[in-house]
Amino acid sequence: MLHQGITIMLAPVLLLQGLKVRRTTPKLPEPEGERIGKTGPNPTLSLLILGDSAAAGVGVSNQQHALLGQVVEQLSPQLELSYALFAKTGSTTSTTLHALHEHINTEHPILGQKHYDVIVTSLGVNDITSSVSCEKWLQQQKELFELIAKQYQPKLILVTALPPLGLFPALPHPLRWSLGQRANQFNRQLQQLLIKLNQQVDLPTDFRLIKLPLENPQPDITMLEFMRQVMATDGFHPGAPIYSAWANLVVEQIQDKESA
Repeated sequence: MLHQGITIMLAPVLLLQGLKVRRTTPKLPEPEGERIGKTGPNPTLSLLILGDSAAAGVGVSNQQHALLGQVVEQLSPQLELSYALFAKTGSTTSTTLHALHEHINTEHPILGQKHYDVIVTSLGVNDITSSVSCEKWLQQQKELFELIAKQYQPKLILVTALPPLGLFPALPHPLRWSLGQRANQFNRQLQQLLIKLNQQVDLPTDFRLIKLPLENPQPDITMLEFMRQVMATDGFHPGAPIYSAWANLVVEQIQDKESA
């Protein structure tokens, strides 16, 4: 691929830029707020959000404004639900798999549960900024999806696509371009993986890929400037508007599945 060839040529520059980004990008904390609970005494739907710093809500100050809080707020007028969030800054697909294997058959309050109706995953950014190959990442994602499908028997697994790293303000060019191309490659292969998983008769779970509809409604500014407005102050994590749009997608998919 052309992208791979150019990336190899630019490797020294990309390495230096990557090191500088890691050194200079502000380290935002995970938001405060409850990560496990329910909205009423008789929940009819159970939700698990599993993933990295974006799943954890980095970029806002409280879970109320993060993905979990936004989903709960939008769903609670329609039904009672129980919810749980297992996410940590820096998590990769591999480290999440390790945590699952360690806690899945224990008394862990989240991972030790026997069932979730809906699981939302957000993993890949930390993989893509490391040296993991697309093939290895896909294998890890497949193992993750098969594990949580068989363990928790969810009706629906919503897999969050990798964000548009090519538009992240924190990343300088050409690193931004290179990671953006890599994210596109990973997403294309991820979509194919989910198609194959949906064809497996031993996995009754419905796998769906969700992509954030990031469109610039202001023609007088560039897309990069628009991203600066809707992302967190570090230029790398979602801001409240993105969490709200992400939650809208999750809720739409849950409602569609519930009405089917």
